[in-house]
Amino acid sequence: MEKQPQTNKKLIFLFKSLSQQSLNKNKGYLFVLVLGLGLALHSLLVAYAVVIKVERTTTKGASDINSGFYGAEAGLNRRAEEIRRTFVDFNRPSGSSPSSVAACLDSDATNNGSGDYQCQQYEFVPASENKEGHLAATYAVERNGGRPTTGVVPRGEAYQNLNMLEYTYSIYSIAKHKNAPPSEVTAILQLDIKSRLVPMFQFAAFYANDLEILPGPTMNLSGPVHTNGDLYLGANNNNGLNIDGQVTLSGDLYNRRKNDNSTYPDGRVRIINAAGTNFLNLLFNGTGSTSQTRNAMDPIRVGTAWGTQVQLGLESISLPPPSFLDRTGEYYTKADLRFNYKPVATSNSSPNLTTVPFEVTAINQTSGNTVSLTEGELRSLRQPLLVSRELADISDADFKVCTPETSVPIIPGLTLAQKQQLPELLYLAIVSQAIPIPYSSLSTPLNHSAFSGVRTSLLSLINSKFSLSLSSLPTDITDSTPNEIAALDSRCFVSAVVQDIGRNSSSHQSLHRFYNDREGRDMRLLQINFQSLAIWNKVGRYVRFSSGTMTNNNSNEGFSAEHRLFSTASPDSDAPEGSFQNLGLAASDSSDGGLVVYGTINSSNYPNAAGNTSPYGFAITQGKQLMSLAESDSINDPLGLTFASDQAIYVQGDYNSINKQPAAILGDSINVLSNACLNANQAINKNSDRNCDIDGSKQNGVETTINTAFLGGTDITNSSLTSGYNGGLENYPRFSENWAGQTLTYRGSFVSLGTPLHVRGRWSNQEYGAPNRNWDYDLDFNSADNLPPLTPRFVYLRQESFIRNFQQ
Repeated sequence: MEKQPQTNKKLIFLFKSLSQQSLNKNKGYLFVLVLGLGLALHSLLVAYAVVIKVERTTTKGASDINSGFYGAEAGLNRRAEEIRRTFVDFNRPSGSSPSSVAACLDSDATNNGSGDYQCQQYEFVPASENKEGHLAATYAVERNGGRPTTGVVPRGEAYQNLNMLEYTYSIYSIAKHKNAPPSEVTAILQLDIKSRLVPMFQFAAFYANDLEILPGPTMNLSGPVHTNGDLYLGANNNNGLNIDGQVTLSGDLYNRRKNDNSTYPDGRVRIINAAGTNFLNLLFNGTGSTSQTRNAMDPIRVGTAWGTQVQLGLESISLPPPSFLDRTGEYYTKADLRFNYKPVATSNSSPNLTTVPFEVTAINQTSGNTVSLTEGELRSLRQPLLVSRELADISDADFKVCTPETSVPIIPGLTLAQKQQLPELLYLAIVSQAIPIPYSSLSTPLNHSAFSGVRTSLLSLINSKFSLSLSSLPTDITDSTPNEIAALDSRCFVSAVVQDIGRNSSSHQSLHRFYNDREGRDMRLLQINFQSLAIWNKVGRYVRFSSGTMTNNNSNEGFSAEHRLFSTASPDSDAPEGSFQNLGLAASDSSDGGLVVYGTINSSNYPNAAGNTSPYGFAITQGKQLMSLAESDSINDPLGLTFASDQAIYVQGDYNSINKQPAAILGDSINVLSNACLNANQAINKNSDRNCDIDGSKQNGVETTINTAFLGGTDITNSSLTSGYNGGLENYPRFSENWAGQTLTYRGSFVSLGTPLHVRGRWSNQEYGAPNRNWDYDLDFNSADNLPPLTPRFVYLRQESFIRNFQQ
């Protein structure tokens, strides 16, 4: 093998040696480099960790602030809603406020305030259960010393120009972590609000559900219209529906029918413009076209045409439920008179006429004094009533309550003074009877079998009062009618204050009957005669009873009923001559703006009264003149009368048509009966059967005038309860007669807060002939002084300011 040169070996060795030295040197460089890089990376990681920590801290702080802010805001909203609900329930907030929010977070419970203004805490749990929740501590402060201000809603706002009562409050809310100390708060907020109470009877129509106004003859509505639902407008002739008032609704506005989508040509419906100078056609100004359409009106075009006069898509107003009329509600609680209906069962052969089917309680809301009428007083309310001379002698036919007979008995053996006392003795004999004497029988002689008990009582009274010893009544007396005997002192009788009408069996003929075809059943009604009620309260007489037996007639004098129901005002010489107000028969009660009368039935004892097929109700008759105080030269702030019930109400004949005063009727449903349904007995039926039911044999309706606000339940078209049309606003009052073109004149306000709770018969089952409708909003309601007692109101809050504080 050839030897390598020595030189090469040395070169190789040198190369290897140099390579090894170079490698060792590079290792040192790499170590230093890695060490430097590691230190740099460590510094970056430390810096990153610091940044992350800071960012997390900042994010957590921001999150805490946001959570605290939203928690505090939620506390404000909840507290504001509680204030609003207090007003909705016809109450107003009361109590005392703590000195500061800090008091709501400390451990001292004695400095938290009281009532509606005291400290309250709300816990808000975060989305993640692993995170700590927030607490919002709140309290409220009333401003202006708790004094409300009266005024009108500013023009341009919803509900513009309506009277309102405005209270102002400041609500404070502070938020912190649930377990954090009081010093570590995350948000401090203040909300200043105005709570506005707006009477509902300032609307021509106010509906909680969809509202349909689709009249046949022309209808003019001069007041505002509101619905929490959709509004359907239409008319059968040109310019058939004219609305001269602001229109507000939460839903959509249509120019068609809801039940069958029928549309209307341009010009049928007109709404006044914002300036109040010109009516604008709904269809064209809501669509930009005269073509009929089933679509809703365009909100932009509506806003351009009407501005704030027509406002769509508003937030729904929170309203009290229809149950606010029940025995737990405000009207029962604040009533001045309560009628508790207690109908007794009837049989075909022997109707129970001895038992009194009602109770009456009089409450003085000022003093708190409560009086329950005795058995004798209740029985007196069921008997015909002898009026005083002054009422019988009134020359004005509008105010004359009855007319004395022209023929009078001679009755030899009695002096003139005794003859003049005889009518009072006859009245005392009548109220001594346990069974009611029908008013219609007062035109028959006393020798009629219906008067056997009256004759016995009258004979005893004559012998005692006149110191006689008659074995029987003189023929001149028994041959005379009670009306003729009353005329001996230029007096006359009027109908009983209260009557029980109806029966449970359709074949029973002994009681007056009212069949309601819409409900498909006979109704049992307690009829209250407002005219007789005012007279009885002043000049009525009664005797004492125990279990149906007369026990005391006060030494043959009887007891006076004067002011047993209500106190009366002094005679007002400025009131129309002969009116209750002029004669001193009108109520002086000013609590809640006037007299409140409430009718109910105990649903525990009468379970079917609580269901939706209740056969019970109340009828108001002879309400042509009401027993409160109208405006006169001497009375600037009139009082009024409100009748409320949790059952159906039947308004019978003219109502509040003379000496007009603020009035309202509130019930589960409202039924209107014409003056034709009045009869000699002042009961619902002129004949023995079905007078007001449309059966071909009944009497037609006649012209009738009603001046009162209405609040009652109405059906909803195309709903689960009403398959089809609900009748619209034009059928808000339920009819039972064939009006045959006769006119119903109505001035008032229609309010519907929901569907009826106790009468669910469909409008399509209702048999009637529609009246000519001369209807309109009562412009008197534009003045707060002319609103009826306990006018229902809705409440809405208006924000005045929202403040975020940064220091406690």
